[in-house]
Amino acid sequence: MGLNGRERRAAAGLLAIASVMTVGASAPQPQSFSFALTNIYIAAYEDEKACPALSLSSADIFLESLPPAERAQYAPDDKVQDLHKLMGQRLGFKMVPTGHKSGENGSMAQVSEAEKDALRQKHNIPAGKGTLSFLGTRFAYDSCTNPEDFPFLAKGNEDYRGLIAYGIDLDGRVSKDDYVSPDKVPGVDNQLIRAVGCTFSTRDFGTPRVADDVITSLSSPTLVEVTGVDDPANDDDVTVRFYASASPLELSGAGKPLAWASLDVDPDRRFMAETKGRIRNGELVTDPFDLRMRLREQIIDSYREVRQARIQAKIKPGEAIEGGIYGYHTLASIEENYHQSTQVGSNLTRMSCPALVKAVRRYADAFPDPKTRRNSAISSALRFRGVPVFLIKKGQQVAQGAQQ
Repeated sequence: MGLNGRERRAAAGLLAIASVMTVGASAPQPQSFSFALTNIYIAAYEDEKACPALSLSSADIFLESLPPAERAQYAPDDKVQDLHKLMGQRLGFKMVPTGHKSGENGSMAQVSEAEKDALRQKHNIPAGKGTLSFLGTRFAYDSCTNPEDFPFLAKGNEDYRGLIAYGIDLDGRVSKDDYVSPDKVPGVDNQLIRAVGCTFSTRDFGTPRVADDVITSLSSPTLVEVTGVDDPANDDDVTVRFYASASPLELSGAGKPLAWASLDVDPDRRFMAETKGRIRNGELVTDPFDLRMRLREQIIDSYREVRQARIQAKIKPGEAIEGGIYGYHTLASIEENYHQSTQVGSNLTRMSCPALVKAVRRYADAFPDPKTRRNSAISSALRFRGVPVFLIKKGQQVAQGAQQ
């Protein structure tokens, strides 16, 4: 039996409603995902043959310079603290209080240039030398703050001799200095690992197997926000933003990074960056962009700066992000980190700042300075992991990042 006019109009209305509902269901709103990076580090491939010997520390080099009798006296492991003290005395290292307390959330205290000059005069530190350290609570002068003053410590660095290294092809060509990636892709540009890959800290803590269990970004972790995601598995157009956190990383009772914490975005625009990207089979790949990340940990309030950075990372919505930052690490930011580490950090990590500065400058391979014509950046690969979080932006409630 056919429908009358009223029934046909009613049926048409129901079909129209069903059509709208179907369209709405098939076109969900774009999602956003936000993460706090719990570690960022120089990634080292595990290859026992890559470093026949470890690079010498400044203490090793100083010990070798001593007369035989003193060398025998200070060589035993239980004399290492005495050796460090003797080195500081003989070479004129200084570490003096500034009279200031560190800033909020482990930031650098504000110390005027006049105060620095007064400290130099009072403690016989050469004019224009030394740097603030320990978050501005100390003023230091040593082989890390001023490596150019201690050239005899600029030796003993071992080049990384492996054929495999983390990284990607940054310059679009394969050369004799390039590496092969762990998944056998040629053309990897990573001269930073050549310069620092045989230091004690890189070999012991730079492998993902070890580093991923060590939290290095407690005070001010880097935050990553991926927006405009239509499909977390495959999407040809997403926006990626980087921020510094104004809040410290929260830990669980077991000491692990706490997922789904709410972290404040620092309004400091120096540590903000934005680029476009795409997701393919769950892997995020970005366009090149310049990136500056805050490095605020323990005694250091500095920064990492990577030019033409490219992110490649696996995203697991609601679980984790893991991948790499590949680009040209500026020498200025690397050397600033060495400056603030001071001789104290050098002794703890068994490195020689003058030797590392010399090596990094030697292998720098990009962005020549217009005046000196010396390269100001070095190809590099930084690895990271992160947990999902909520972002709180100034003037907003909890941001829509970290949606499932």
